[in-house]
Amino acid sequence: MSGKLVDAASVNARLAEAAERGETVELILVVRGRVRQAGASRWRVRAGGTTLTFPARLVVAATVAAERGERR
Repeated sequence: MSGKLVDAASVNARLAEAAERGETVELILVVRGRVRQAGASRWRVRAGGTTLTFPARLVVAATVAAERGERR
């Protein structure tokens, strides 16, 4: 997959293919939400009705996002 915009069906197909083949994949996710500390070096973010918990070592960049309707 490239950096082009893709639909959810294409993403699901590619991930299913990788899982079936036992491939290691590198995922880049963009998550917008408020973070809370979840441990010594773990973080939690709630976004779109889903809560993600992750270690800080997985984060490659973080930026403050403008509130909806607000420009920065």
